[in-house]
Amino acid sequence: MKATLLAGAFLLLTCLFTGNHAAYAQGTGASGEIRGVVTDPAGATVPGAKVTATDSAKGVQRSAATDEQGLYQLSGLAPSTYKLSVEHSGFQSEFISTLNLNVGQIVVVDFHLKLSGVVGSVEVTSELPVVETERGSQSNTLTQEDIANLPIDRRDYLTFTLLTPGVSNSTRLASDQDFRVKSTPQSGLSFYGSNGRGNSITVDGGEANDDAGGVRLTLSQDAVQEFQVNRSNYSAELGGASGATINIISKSGTNELHGSLYGYFRNDALDAADHSRAPRLWRRVRFSIRRKRTVTARRPRIR
Repeated sequence: MKATLLAGAFLLLTCLFTGNHAAYAQGTGASGEIRGVVTDPAGATVPGAKVTATDSAKGVQRSAATDEQGLYQLSGLAPSTYKLSVEHSGFQSEFISTLNLNVGQIVVVDFHLKLSGVVGSVEVTSELPVVETERGSQSNTLTQEDIANLPIDRRDYLTFTLLTPGVSNSTRLASDQDFRVKSTPQSGLSFYGSNGRGNSITVDGGEANDDAGGVRLTLSQDAVQEFQVNRSNYSAELGGASGATINIISKSGTNELHGSLYGYFRNDALDAADHSRAPRLWRRVRFSIRRKRTVTARRPRIR
């Protein structure tokens, strides 16, 4: 019995501290991917080329070698800004200094190597394609800049989802503007007319849904890096929802010290006037005017 426990503890420590590729794995829908092909000046593929993606903020590197067809694939990358480089003996090294990778995004980057006459490197400055040809789903990504700059009446960053096409507030009735009484909690978001309890919310790949279809928002707005809204036609790995899937990515540490500070102030004096009370106030004003006129008319004249 004691030997079995020792063997299990040793196996657990081995899985935790070994530097294999499994240590870089991200949860479902919480990562991005970079892929492409490497060719030579004649257009032939270059097998065995080393492609390296370096996280500019953390310094973490991921490398992959091209196969016999010159294809490479770097999957399970955390959303961040990367420096992408490729090198092979007999060719000049090429690199892209800035490559932004968002959650759920598949970026295709092809390299065309030049023969190495002298030792040097080539910086690729061409813009990346705007259209993702590797993805056919309807999705939008709200970045950290969007969350920080867009106005909001309460600190619920999922409200920004209403800005994307095909999304409406599921807590309102179709024939009225009164808020529906919540019998059970829900996300409050309806995608193309679906129920607000049919959505799937994840935080760093882990489910954040309760048993009734609501959302357990355990992450504050300042801790959110970005989140992706998959409205329809998303892949099977993001299944399990009859509506949409929202993948939230939290901020992580970098090599530089940083932080944030905010203040939250709300007072009734700064709110707009309640128009539902206007008719009652107007009746009071008219009653006061009539009463004043009546009293003035009955006042005796003094000679």
